[in-house]
Amino acid sequence: MRSILLMLLLTTLLAGAIAKANYEAHEWGTFTSVVGSDGITQTGLYHEDEPLPDFVHGFGELRAELPPPPPPFRPPPHLPPSNPKPPCRNVKVCFDLNDLEQNAITQKMETPVIYFYSSDSTRQQVEVDVAFPEGIITETFPGPVQTFPTFNDPHVIANGKTKFSVDILSTKTGAVPFVQAGNIYGHARAVNSNVVTSGAETEKFIFYRGLGRFQPRISITSRNGALLISELAAARPQAAVLIHVDQSGHGQLLAVDSVKNKDYVTVSARRIADLKNHATTSPFIIRGEQARGKLVDELVTSGLFRDEALAMVNTWENGYLKVPGLRLLYILPQAEVDDILPLSFSPAPTNLVRSFVARMEILLDTEEARILEEIRAAQNTFKVDQLGRFAEPILRRVRDLAAKTEPTGSALLTLIDRFIKEAQNGSGGTLH
Repeated sequence: MRSILLMLLLTTLLAGAIAKANYEAHEWGTFTSVVGSDGITQTGLYHEDEPLPDFVHGFGELRAELPPPPPPFRPPPHLPPSNPKPPCRNVKVCFDLNDLEQNAITQKMETPVIYFYSSDSTRQQVEVDVAFPEGIITETFPGPVQTFPTFNDPHVIANGKTKFSVDILSTKTGAVPFVQAGNIYGHARAVNSNVVTSGAETEKFIFYRGLGRFQPRISITSRNGALLISELAAARPQAAVLIHVDQSGHGQLLAVDSVKNKDYVTVSARRIADLKNHATTSPFIIRGEQARGKLVDELVTSGLFRDEALAMVNTWENGYLKVPGLRLLYILPQAEVDDILPLSFSPAPTNLVRSFVARMEILLDTEEARILEEIRAAQNTFKVDQLGRFAEPILRRVRDLAAKTEPTGSALLTLIDRFIKEAQNGSGGTLH
């Protein structure tokens, strides 16, 4: 009897080991925030920057299931028309504006995708649980089998939990939904990963997006046009670069590799000026294909396959290297990603790579002061759309600055509040 029990136990353990050893998973994504000169992330990060295909599920939606087989000797039933999605006013989640204002939304979780790699000749089912303690999942494909919160729950940007159930196929190609040329969603498919199916839906990966409210562990502050990057001991980035993009959409890059070895790094106002001077001959500045190549190489070093790194850079090249502004990009240590966005699989993969880029849009103190003075001078003729797609968080930071010297209810604060409303309604910022 004992020998039989031991044999059953060994068989169970062996089966579990085999189940665990059948696939590998790789994930990439971006956390986007706007940081004031005081180092605090700004609210208002719920605007949709890049449109997604219509088949992508919105907040609270579940996957499409296969229709039941038709009854014998009868024609198959017609599928009911899909319910139209509610208008979302170019925002990532269809909450009422009051709900959005009541939540301090400081992070956009942009396009995490999870790839699967398997040499198994048969399909295998995998359940994937994503938790977002300081956020919610807003868009998905394939759709999840469970998700929280939903429209019936309190509209709080916290305690997000989403479960996917996919079958990993043995093939690298499949009948994936059509994506128009130029849509950023399609870049993620140019990877040699296995196809997955979930219900009636097929894709090369699991895709999801979200909104959050956490403060980055790296602190970046500005004084007199210089930057101080600090508090790195508990959050050593795998790589970090500063990028400036001018109004013509030309980007150039300054590597800040020393942040991997120091508790703080100062980037002088002179070096920032060099980065913002697109006619500079400084040997420290990288531009064009070399800048792209630098990002790809760092992502490969973080653990991604080269085609995955290329897919990520192609997806976010516009946001990284073409949207005007000054930004810090750094690759988070995987332990920090695991804390922000716990991820579990059943059965577990033999290897898991998670490569996330923190994209911190930086407001220099000199830039904040310049915008405030422009508003003072222009008054009602100030053009909100000149601030670009991050108009709302920029204006919120400028208002905080103005409130230090302006009395409550002053004409200037009232004017800035009006501009914030314009940005909320989409008239401020280039949401494309």
